[in-house]
Amino acid sequence: MAPRVAVIGAGPLGLIAVKNLKEDGFDVTCFEARPYVGGLWNYSDDERLSTAATTIFNSSKYRSAISDYPFPDDADDFPTWQQMHQYLEGFADHFELRPHLRLNSPVTSLSRDGKQWVIEITPKDGPSRREYFDKVAIATGSFVIPKQPQLQGVEKFTGRQLHAINFHRPETFKGERVLIIGLHASAQDVATGLAGHASQAYVSHRNGVLLIPRYEPKGATFDQTMNIGFAMFQMSMQTWFPNLFTWLVDKMLVSMSKKAFPNAPKSWNLFPAPSIATTPPLVGDEMYPLMESGFCEPVGAVAQITGPKTVELKDGRILEDIDSIIYCTGYDTATPFVDKEYNPYPTPGGPADLYRGTFPLHEDPEVRNSLAFFGHAAVPFPGFIQHEIIILATSQIWKGNSSLPPLGEMKKWHRGYLDWRNDLLRKQQWPSTFYVAFMPFKDHVLWFDQAAGSDVFSHFGMFSAKAWSFWWNDKDLYRKCAGGLFTPSIWRLFETGKRKAWPKAREQIYLDNEAAQKQIKKRLEKLKLEKNKKTR
Repeated sequence: MAPRVAVIGAGPLGLIAVKNLKEDGFDVTCFEARPYVGGLWNYSDDERLSTAATTIFNSSKYRSAISDYPFPDDADDFPTWQQMHQYLEGFADHFELRPHLRLNSPVTSLSRDGKQWVIEITPKDGPSRREYFDKVAIATGSFVIPKQPQLQGVEKFTGRQLHAINFHRPETFKGERVLIIGLHASAQDVATGLAGHASQAYVSHRNGVLLIPRYEPKGATFDQTMNIGFAMFQMSMQTWFPNLFTWLVDKMLVSMSKKAFPNAPKSWNLFPAPSIATTPPLVGDEMYPLMESGFCEPVGAVAQITGPKTVELKDGRILEDIDSIIYCTGYDTATPFVDKEYNPYPTPGGPADLYRGTFPLHEDPEVRNSLAFFGHAAVPFPGFIQHEIIILATSQIWKGNSSLPPLGEMKKWHRGYLDWRNDLLRKQQWPSTFYVAFMPFKDHVLWFDQAAGSDVFSHFGMFSAKAWSFWWNDKDLYRKCAGGLFTPSIWRLFETGKRKAWPKAREQIYLDNEAAQKQIKKRLEKLKLEKNKKTR
């Protein structure tokens, strides 16, 4: 009898987990609190986390697809939330996942009874029930508890205060002067929503921020230059010259930012920005025009609230007649429904007590090999592959084709991971946000690549026999993979004995490269037309 596996959450990671666990022979049931699949990638005005009405995916469809399910041709280069939700609906239908899904089934408790996991489901309308499973994959994501800082003197403020998670119906801010706290992705969504409704927005930030464009000057989407060749170079540099590599990438991104957004005045305090080592840049194509027009003015950090509608900044400036404050300050990570003994967050918002951000550091080996947390570890790969590779690896571990190391080795890795994080933070010249799921690139990717049976990087290493064999037997495909688009389909190309390769992977790699080249040509034609219009 196949082991029973529960997947909690039917967002992108939950759907990917159901699909791959099902293919690997597990008896899978997925529980989702919402009445639909796709998780946050369906705009919702309830109190759950969802996209904003204006959200656009930050990485391109050429790099972001699930490895064996490409985006449709008519999707935008950077998909809208509507296109993303349609894509995930299509994924569920294409791989016949719906019989495995239990919608409107919020999980309120996860505990253990003997050698089985006990899940309690509490529907909104109906009695609670308990179900028993051999293994559990938690795919509810890491953005759980909204952060809302307590500003000094906030009790004096008489206007509206809310977190970005509750920002809906921007028309209700008509004519208001709004203060946005924080400057990153959710601040951009809020500012874009306020445009045309609020009379003025201020965006308060304590650090600089690196704005990068969606497209390069030569027409490619910004993420197309990160090919396998660059990834191999990154791994080598991070092994031998990590500080130099970070310095070079920071310099490159700052140069890119200043060229793309040349009219940013010094008063915005965008520079110096925290290093890419701890803080990802903001794809700022929507925010920059709002700042440039004066509608959304970047200002310094808040010192205190001084009156019913008055805010004092740390540089001494006073903002008058503020009607609303919107907190775009992110989320603390947590898994509140998990029993305390198995909960990886002793402190919500802190680094998780997990091996490679996924597997519990529990004394019982049966617990370590039957519980996984998806979405709590990430590397700087665009799109879904950064999580899909972890899901593929987990399925292979549970199937017995790969294995976790002994507990002592797992704990040693975790201590090293915490040291790595603390070292990066010490090197920063100012306090900065460090996404708690962020993992070291080389160490993390290589381990999951091997555990998943993808075996990508051993097929491109300079001193690898597999790489030389691949090049000798299929030179054109090798060159297309190594120097062309790092399409997600490359992760499905190789047969390694752990899982079967996708039969269409080779064909899709060529199709993806052709589509990317067409995109560049189309972009350059558009830029040429715009330039001609300006010179007339």
